[in-house]
Amino acid sequence: MTTIADATGWALLFCPGDRPDRFSKAAASADMAVLDLEDGCAPAEKDRARDAVAAHLSEHGGSRYGVRINLPTTERGRADAKAVAKAGARVLVVPKTESVAELDSIAEITGCELIATIETARGVLGVEAIAAHPAVNALSWGPYDISADMGMRAVRDNNGALLPPLLHARDRLIYAAAAAKKPAFDTVTTELKNSAVIENDAAQGALLGFRGKFAIHPSQIEPIRRAYRPTPAQVERSQRLLDAVDGRGVFLFEGEMIDEPMIRRARAIIASAGIS
Repeated sequence: MTTIADATGWALLFCPGDRPDRFSKAAASADMAVLDLEDGCAPAEKDRARDAVAAHLSEHGGSRYGVRINLPTTERGRADAKAVAKAGARVLVVPKTESVAELDSIAEITGCELIATIETARGVLGVEAIAAHPAVNALSWGPYDISADMGMRAVRDNNGALLPPLLHARDRLIYAAAAAKKPAFDTVTTELKNSAVIENDAAQGALLGFRGKFAIHPSQIEPIRRAYRPTPAQVERSQRLLDAVDGRGVFLFEGEMIDEPMIRRARAIIASAGIS
């Protein structure tokens, strides 16, 4: 299976850790099922959920699963990490990451790939150091938690756009991930009744350079994949451009002046289409 660092256009589906009856179905429908021991799990069920997730990974392997653990600063979070790593987990989603020390504590007890999630104001301010940490393989973010941490009354304006402080957090994450040469995955969209919202969020995330998006319902998977998949016209033009390079530097192609950044973008489009 492709590693998180090489993932392109993935839909990562959260699945409550206290619903083991859904684990296999989630893994079959998404590029990765993220079994959730944190916010998606009832507090009274967290310990039992950990046992259920570990048992499932021991039986089925961890190649199609990630696990979101509880806070790494807590005994529960560290117990989560130890148990699921021993059971075969390959990817851990670390919630509300705020410091490299937290990442050190998880890296010391697991050999898993880590997705650090920025979900607090302190995390936003430390995102560059978090992204550069050697144990971090990818990043994501959580505007709902950030807004709560900041005391904001809403996440979106009346037109459905994210509010400016959250746009700042998102953009800073994108820069930090790019500087560290690591992928970033966009946050979940909580709106389920209006399909236009997930379609717009996914399309915008793809334009901004995210490498995929988290989902909270199977109905969101196909809109995410569709948004991140280049169109046939984009693939065909990119291939024509690459065929025309022929060792040249700057050159005119179909009315556009082409140089190295445009060539790299064309290669990325071809790669995201799964063409070698």
